[in-house]
Amino acid sequence: MEYQVEVKEGGLRRLSCAFSASEVLAEWKKAASVFGASFRMTGFRPGRAPLEVLERQFFQQISDAATDALVSRGVEEMLARESLRPAAGLDYEGENAARGKEFRFRADCCVLEEGELPELDSLHVIEEEPQADPVQESLFVRETLGRAAERISVTEGCPQDGDVVQIEVTGKMDGCVVPGMKTGSCRMRLMPVRPGEKVPDLDPVVRGLRVGETGSGATRCPDNYPDPSMRGRDIELVVTLRGIERERLPQLTDDVARKLGFHDAEAVRAAAHARALEMDRLRRLSEARRALKLRLESWEGFDAPDALVHRCQREVMRHSRLYLRSQFESPESLKESLAVMKKEAEETARGKARARALLLGWARRQGVEVPDGEWRRVLAGRAARRNMDVEGYRRSLARTGELFELHAAMLEERALDELMKRTLRP
Repeated sequence: MEYQVEVKEGGLRRLSCAFSASEVLAEWKKAASVFGASFRMTGFRPGRAPLEVLERQFFQQISDAATDALVSRGVEEMLARESLRPAAGLDYEGENAARGKEFRFRADCCVLEEGELPELDSLHVIEEEPQADPVQESLFVRETLGRAAERISVTEGCPQDGDVVQIEVTGKMDGCVVPGMKTGSCRMRLMPVRPGEKVPDLDPVVRGLRVGETGSGATRCPDNYPDPSMRGRDIELVVTLRGIERERLPQLTDDVARKLGFHDAEAVRAAAHARALEMDRLRRLSEARRALKLRLESWEGFDAPDALVHRCQREVMRHSRLYLRSQFESPESLKESLAVMKKEAEETARGKARARALLLGWARRQGVEVPDGEWRRVLAGRAARRNMDVEGYRRSLARTGELFELHAAMLEERALDELMKRTLRP
């Protein structure tokens, strides 16, 4: 194998790699042997079919597997020899390998340059004392008693707190259905609204209906809705109530508690209190983590490499494009929305890239890594969901570049967790 690494501006490295015809042949035979092991053909013993016969049956599969293996091997060797750690996915350029021919490919890789980083350990994130919400405690008690409840279908009257309702919701604007706001039949539980808490827009509409009735309410189109022209405008919510299911809960007594697996009624209340306390602790921790990430995204005086910003912008636009294409039939409407979102995507991407660069740089300085066991479990789980063997799946991800994006994203999250532990203050 021969390779070359070309340094480009903005943290970009261009990796060029070449394999000789003999190296290609070796990988080609390995790929073919996998298919030959299970191939059955009259006149040949299992696993003994000639390469030419296997190529007639599995040429594309052999070509893909051999190419994945060569690219995976080439990229990983280049990165290891040059001590490069991708900060995002790779962009692969090249055709499939062919038996008897030299194989060349190229891949663009974004890396973080060595340089000074801000002192992230100086950050302070306030850790608030968790408080068990009494309403949440009562809901947990209700949930526990629900395991012994009698469930009945209600046909008279309107829904109440705790009822599970079956509804259909359609969002309309100017008489037309808003893309992405037609639910079909769905179920939801009506929860009590605490004093000072915002009432969900659907709640008063649903509570005023009887089974079979249709009512309407209003909501505001969110500021992050993919079509910018609709943000902030009023949306009419058309709601049809299809059914009500109500629970008849038993009284919380020691006998009922023991049937549910508790020592007594007080043990049920204690468990509910502990769950409410833990729920509030996790909520506060999640909010603090989100606040820390936002501070990193908006860090003044530090810019991420242009290559990383560009990569993040492509990902933001890709997700937006996929969503908008599924929602808009008019090419003109799609084009207008994408034009507006392109500008927004650049700002979003700069923040995401800045946070990733800061966290990956901090992780390198502190020696934070993704544990091998965790990395293998993630790959194994993803491979299993696709009915693929782990090694074949890993090689395919290396070829597309997704393998390195996945690893960088996992390292970013792990670094954020470690940074949280050091910056939390009472």
